[in-house]
Amino acid sequence: MSLKGSNYWNNFYKKNLTDRPSSFSRFILKKFKSKKFIFYDLGCGNGRDTIYFNRKKIKCYGIDNSSTAINKNKKKNQEYNNNFFKKNFCTLFNNIKINKNFVIYSRFTLHAVGYNCEKILLNSLKKQKKLKYIFIETRSTKDDFFGIGKKIGRNEYFTNHSNHYRRFIDPKEIKKKLEKFSKIIFFKVGKNLAKFKNENPCVLRIIAKVN
Repeated sequence: MSLKGSNYWNNFYKKNLTDRPSSFSRFILKKFKSKKFIFYDLGCGNGRDTIYFNRKKIKCYGIDNSSTAINKNKKKNQEYNNNFFKKNFCTLFNNIKINKNFVIYSRFTLHAVGYNCEKILLNSLKKQKKLKYIFIETRSTKDDFFGIGKKIGRNEYFTNHSNHYRRFIDPKEIKKKLEKFSKIIFFKVGKNLAKFKNENPCVLRIIAKVN
């Protein structure tokens, strides 16, 4: 199974991108001070949050389907070379059992995958007994980009480029899905959470406690 828009992301990560940790990673570190758990950064991109957590003494693995992103991360961050893996994060937990307490960190990734990938990921996470928390930040159906571009499905669009896929997440819908196996302890939809240059998307932030 491949992620939608893989060519787009391979080309995207050829660019020189900021190394500054995202506002979401800093937010999580303020809310979540424990260093006992392993982090899995799903869709780690250029690895800035993966590196940030590791430098803050939190063991974190960066997972991404883009070979360009992973190769650049390994080359640039040789100290953390073994912390980056090219994998489809939607199917990552299908056939493995994590035996140490861990958390899922997903920033700007859910809206880059389809409904089927999301379903596979959530179903596999339900079976992980050592999963403690899920941290999510994603574009929502309240976002300014919602409805722009070629519609290809429910809340799904190709925007900006013919191969740039976006699926805008319905806050109530994802909340209901997560509540089937976790307790929502933080939930917010709004702007001024993920500002970047001239962009100010309306994002959804969630912290869900699992076990």
